[in-house]
Amino acid sequence: MLLNLVFSILLSVGVPNISGASTASTTNYLSVKKGYVMSYNGVEGRANWVGWTLRASDVGSVDRTNRFIQDESFPRGFRIVDERDYAHSGFDRGHLCNSEDRTSSYYLNEETFLMSNMIPQTPELNRGPFKFLEEYCRKLAVKRGQNLLIYTGGIGSKGRLGSGVIVPAYCWKVVYTPDRIWCILFPNERGLNKNWQTYSVPLEKLEKMTGFRFPRKLS
Repeated sequence: MLLNLVFSILLSVGVPNISGASTASTTNYLSVKKGYVMSYNGVEGRANWVGWTLRASDVGSVDRTNRFIQDESFPRGFRIVDERDYAHSGFDRGHLCNSEDRTSSYYLNEETFLMSNMIPQTPELNRGPFKFLEEYCRKLAVKRGQNLLIYTGGIGSKGRLGSGVIVPAYCWKVVYTPDRIWCILFPNERGLNKNWQTYSVPLEKLEKMTGFRFPRKLS
């Protein structure tokens, strides 16, 4: 009964569960927000993946709230990241579900600033090819009227912040458009090509690296 309810919730927001996340798991905890769905690792204190849909109506005129806050929705005992964990680290608080994709209402934009939706990214990645891919997706949604399905997350480790937060070695993204699937694997480094398409990889390779099973098409 619970399993059916979980899938019903996922289907209602249009984001398939790619890892078998559930509310019974500590390391693959299913967290359904208003504007996106997340699998969270309560031991490591980071998202395994975040998924959301993007269409023209999601992009509005609401200003960026810019208020980074703790996510208090997780069970007791889960590691919860605080904004101060990033202080003086040299890494950006990189959005997974980015704030510009949720500017149709104040609440939805505010929700993207939950620290569970953040990942340590080099400034060169967060403000470079990762950002340019986000802009490309919004262009498809707003200017071409396409409905998109997007997943993103981080894998591996290249160390930790002083607070103990894991810095991913790679940040990945899978974007489903009506025409094709984009699979992108970004090194979380400083010297990067600004052209995000440089980092395209086959879907099968990304599945092997992440351990997730992605849909084969946009349904």
